[in-house]
Amino acid sequence: MRQFSHRGFRIEQLSFEARILYSAFLVFAVAAVLVSVAYYEALVGDRPFDGAREYYAGDARSASAVPLPDEAVDDDGPELELPEEMLEDEATAAPMLLSMSKRKLLEVTHFHLFTLPIFLLVIAHIFMLCPMAPRAKSTAILSCVLSSGVHMLAPWLIFWGGASWAWLMPVTGGWMTLSMLVLILWPAWAMWRPTSARSA
Repeated sequence: MRQFSHRGFRIEQLSFEARILYSAFLVFAVAAVLVSVAYYEALVGDRPFDGAREYYAGDARSASAVPLPDEAVDDDGPELELPEEMLEDEATAAPMLLSMSKRKLLEVTHFHLFTLPIFLLVIAHIFMLCPMAPRAKSTAILSCVLSSGVHMLAPWLIFWGGASWAWLMPVTGGWMTLSMLVLILWPAWAMWRPTSARSA
């Protein structure tokens, strides 16, 4: 961080591991903006003004045009027609699972693209303070960047490619977890290791 305090410092003078980290952050930032546009379109459609009014405030004109039924609505709500096997034994019935919609997936991706890169940026900065060979630092940061990116992409590959891609979630999640633990635990150990080990 002391590089930023030097007058005349230019971004191309950053260390290799810092350039990896900042470049990844900028790529994630571009992806976050693009996903935001796609998410907004999924919410309001291709009519930005009318769609926003309908989604956020409701459309009073279309609501008033819908006639109300003459008969009173049953307070118990609608009856659901369920398969017989679900009705026989509720305790052992398998839960009803629905696949994630594109809109919900955009919402989840939007959230992660605006939070995960910030978290990665912070822990990687702390990690860069550790005494370690530059190549080892670069490898650890690159592993964390790649695993985070692939893990955020994995739900889309499953969504587009089908259930055969489902293995990506636990594999990339495990890879990302291990990579992040290195960036978190190594600085903690370096800060609190015995004085004799620090001077070695």
